[in-house]
Amino acid sequence: MTRLLRRPGYFLARALEAMARGPRVALVATLTLFVALFVTGLFAAALRGGERLLAAWAGEVRISVYLEPTADLERARERVAAAAAGRQVEAVSSPEALRRFRAALGPQGGLLDGVKPDLLPPSIEVSAPGIRLAEARALAARLAAVPGAREVDYGNAWLEQLERLLSRLRWAGAALFAALAAGAAVLVSNTLRLGVFARRDEIEIMKLVGATDVFVEAPFLIEGLLQGALGGLLAAGGLLAVAAAAVPALAGATGLPLARADLVPSALLAAQIGGGAALGLLSSALAVGRELRRR
Repeated sequence: MTRLLRRPGYFLARALEAMARGPRVALVATLTLFVALFVTGLFAAALRGGERLLAAWAGEVRISVYLEPTADLERARERVAAAAAGRQVEAVSSPEALRRFRAALGPQGGLLDGVKPDLLPPSIEVSAPGIRLAEARALAARLAAVPGAREVDYGNAWLEQLERLLSRLRWAGAALFAALAAGAAVLVSNTLRLGVFARRDEIEIMKLVGATDVFVEAPFLIEGLLQGALGGLLAAGGLLAVAAAAVPALAGATGLPLARADLVPSALLAAQIGGGAALGLLSSALAVGRELRRR
């Protein structure tokens, strides 16, 4: 017995032999883990894509500092330039703001005929390419403290709504993974119990001749680990296939240079395989442990 315990190849061979003798049980367990891991992987990939879009859109932010009508435009530009730490700034007078608004309206610009030139407030435009949303928020707070500033806008209304949505989805994803992992573990455990039950006579004989619980459990644990790793590998392959189909479509729709890693990073693929192996091992431990406790 001691010599056998020192030979992992023996337990691996027994695990593979058991999977070959009961292919249906192995297939059901593997597919159950595949479905759970694939669903949570899709959710994680969707969150990853949302975070990529949020980062890209935040990086295109142009911060507008709207001034009080009586503010000194040039003095305000100097103060904003100092607070913006070297970013490009541009002073926009009220007449210039009205002209740009008229141009943006296109054929409807004639609706502004007769409007007073000082209808729109003067402003300082700050270009912030590549800025993160948190950095934009901090910069906007600094600019709001500039004397003469009345309001600061960086598209924060919809960007922050998207950020809150992604934050909630992260919690929902964690809850989904926990629920699917628990359900998969229980279901796979019950499935593997069929294999344990089919070999109950073999287990009984081994116990009678002095086999330890570790010696009895090892092949079952390896079997569960292999099935879980295989389920995780299938889930990772499925995610790669989905990413290969989705990335070109998303890149065309958003205009962003997306790559596979933006949706399905290597860490997620590794987590699929490692998580599957861990779930398979846990499920197998639950199944064989329950049977051994009854003896």
